[in-house]
Amino acid sequence: MDSESPGLTGTVGVELAQAIEGTGEPVGQITALQGSVFIVRADGTKVQAADGAPVYQGDTIETGADGAIGVTFADQSSFSLADSGQMTIDEMVYDPSSQSGKSAVSVAEGIFTFVSGQIAKTDVEAMTISTPVATIGVRGTTGGGKAGAEGTPNTFTMFADAGGGVGEMTITTRGGAQTLSTPNQTTQITSAFVLPTIPVTLPASAVAQFYASAKAMAPPPTGRGATGQGAAEAGPTEGGPTETEAAQTEEAAAAEAEAEAA
Repeated sequence: MDSESPGLTGTVGVELAQAIEGTGEPVGQITALQGSVFIVRADGTKVQAADGAPVYQGDTIETGADGAIGVTFADQSSFSLADSGQMTIDEMVYDPSSQSGKSAVSVAEGIFTFVSGQIAKTDVEAMTISTPVATIGVRGTTGGGKAGAEGTPNTFTMFADAGGGVGEMTITTRGGAQTLSTPNQTTQITSAFVLPTIPVTLPASAVAQFYASAKAMAPPPTGRGATGQGAAEAGPTEGGPTETEAAQTEEAAAAEAEAEAA
């Protein structure tokens, strides 16, 4: 990117970052970096990530055990990844004149957090995040998750927006869907063929620890709803969600299901 060009969070930068497939224009910019992080381009080229560097549609971002990264996209959305994570920017098409488009990111593994931008305001299917077991539809909110292979726990949580707004996350598998619409609501899935667990509202302190390694890379609030500072101040934690916290989610969901059945 030319040194005289403003960052991608500025109006001109957003216009330059329109992701029209095949143009090779950047769709976002690295805004925070820690430890070992690499980017595999669509042509297979692997480069070391650098703070302030552009990212492109088709890029796969890989973080080491000590690595974490924060990216701000053209529509002012942001994404953070940590804990030996891997994510691919499958699609980012954004028209700044209408503030609409399509955003699709897939996360194969790792802890991630996000703050939705202009695209997610238009439709719950306009911004999606996929993991090996589920697809998240995002509508005007902030949240996070831990992705893993089929048979391992995939956890998803909706966060409180710093701006006070409330959106929703719809978690869909081949077995059905659950919608998160309250801050700190959490669901967990181990297979793409089963229904996500009934959402359980976790304590804010547990959520902060759960996602601290990725949230530490989140950019500061930009005026619209963004992640709160509590989790970021908690600092990174190794390994992401603890087994105890995951068990609490499963136990609470099972108890709620039994109560409804009675």
